[in-house]
Amino acid sequence: MAFEEDPDTFYQRFAAYALPVEILPQPYGYSLLETLTPIGVIYAFDRGAPPSPVGHANVLFAATVASFRYRSGRPRLEQLPGGSARLAGKVREKLGEDAFLFDVGIPLVLNSYEPLEVGASLEVVTAPVLMAFPGDA
Repeated sequence: MAFEEDPDTFYQRFAAYALPVEILPQPYGYSLLETLTPIGVIYAFDRGAPPSPVGHANVLFAATVASFRYRSGRPRLEQLPGGSARLAGKVREKLGEDAFLFDVGIPLVLNSYEPLEVGASLEVVTAPVLMAFPGDA
């Protein structure tokens, strides 16, 4: 099964892990959402249909693993140049064949083609881009 069939189906599949955030206004057609989350500002590629929502909405964050290593430490999300991110957190749950719930201080759906151990603390570098699937408020 593909990690993402289409944005609407993906959001519905993982809607339980969407997070209430504030989406800041962006120019029409701008592909990045600037979101205010409990862990700070996150810039993520907007996977929703235009126009982008503004204000309070539930947003599902997702990423694909480029590399990972087992490592303990504080949960964090650090955005890297080029659209990648360095994540530190814990694998909370296996959600599907290649999908995992990853806790970086907020829930994030992580796609990994290598098996990840539930309960493991990891440092992950994501493939570009960090994605945001906006839903309803």
